[in-house]
Amino acid sequence: MDNSKIYSKIIYSNSPVAELADWIDSYEKGKIFLATEETVDNLWLSTFNHFINAHQVKKIILPPGENNKKLESVTKIWEFLSKNGADRKSLLINIGGGMLTDLAGFAASTFKRGIDFLNIPTTLLSQVDASVGGKTGINFNGLKNEIGTFKKPVAVIIDTEFLKTIDHLNFLSGFAEMIKHGLIKNTDHLDELKSFDLENINYKSLLQIIQNSVNVKEYFVINDPTEKNIRKGLNFGHTAGHAFESLAMEQ
Repeated sequence: MDNSKIYSKIIYSNSPVAELADWIDSYEKGKIFLATEETVDNLWLSTFNHFINAHQVKKIILPPGENNKKLESVTKIWEFLSKNGADRKSLLINIGGGMLTDLAGFAASTFKRGIDFLNIPTTLLSQVDASVGGKTGINFNGLKNEIGTFKKPVAVIIDTEFLKTIDHLNFLSGFAEMIKHGLIKNTDHLDELKSFDLENINYKSLLQIIQNSVNVKEYFVINDPTEKNIRKGLNFGHTAGHAFESLAMEQ
């Protein structure tokens, strides 16, 4: 089995801009576009300015929040790509949390029957879950991830520097996802999470822990890319969780 066709190239980095530039140099085929959300635009996008200018990247900035993970937002991305001359050789770079990577990934996977996209996740949850594994989606009819596709990003760049600007509750949300990975597959990973100091976060050691967590997800994705069998184990805790999120979506 050629795992490269099933799973994305994961780049663990302390310099996402440099990694992105290096990756683009070896990959670039067509026009490059960028999708992000307002919060990330305010906090981080200036660090990508040189790259954006050098590659003439056109960007779309979307409002944050789960309630914007909807068809109307997808339409905005489609219109943005179409008006700016995107074709099937184009690349969409998605910088943001899980809402953004799910949403923009879905838009990319359906525009012109699918263009390539690259994820740069900026929250812990998106780094260990939403941005990796090749599932995209939007909420519809009051239901979470009701419409979506299986389409893997060509690459994912993970850097813990982004996590220094998220609030503690948001951090714990991603940490809980890693605990789930430890529970369903890797007890050694669970043990390292138990001993991790959540009050004094060591971001250097966290990067290795994130890699261990992503490796758990990689195991399930490679062996069941379209969620017909063992990959359903990754939904441990999600059945009730998605129901609660659907109920709270408008709140």
